[in-house]
Amino acid sequence: MLTAAIASGASAFTPVGRAMPLQRARVGGPKLQMGFFDNLFGGGGQAEANHILIKGEGADKKCEEIKQKIYDTALKGTDASKGVQPEKLISAFQQNARKFSSCPSSKQGGSLGSFGKGQMVPEFDQVVFNEQIGVVHGPVRTQFGSHLILILDRDD
Repeated sequence: MLTAAIASGASAFTPVGRAMPLQRARVGGPKLQMGFFDNLFGGGGQAEANHILIKGEGADKKCEEIKQKIYDTALKGTDASKGVQPEKLISAFQQNARKFSSCPSSKQGGSLGSFGKGQMVPEFDQVVFNEQIGVVHGPVRTQFGSHLILILDRDD
């Protein structure tokens, strides 16, 4: 099963065993430094992620089913051993977020935009700031329910 390969640390965007993070173009120059406020929410590091929130009984199981749908859609008509094209994975994730997520961000395909360490609940931060970019992670349980998380970018 593909999700087993992904869970073992393989990148969704590259063939198994050749994990490479998603590279996104960065716009602009150096970071704006504001002194005291720079580390107010946990110190440095920004991330960009999309998520799907599932609430209620059986939320973890529903997350697993949605995760499989995302990969099935993203890999449709391609060779899974060559990995998933980032655009296809992001598109499949956003479609499923619009359809299944109970978070208001579902209207934006689950996009949470850019955020810093400490701005999200600890369980969410743990995944976003430590796990592999370009892979659908989860289910991740928080006080709000169970999440699927797709990390798009991160300052390390």
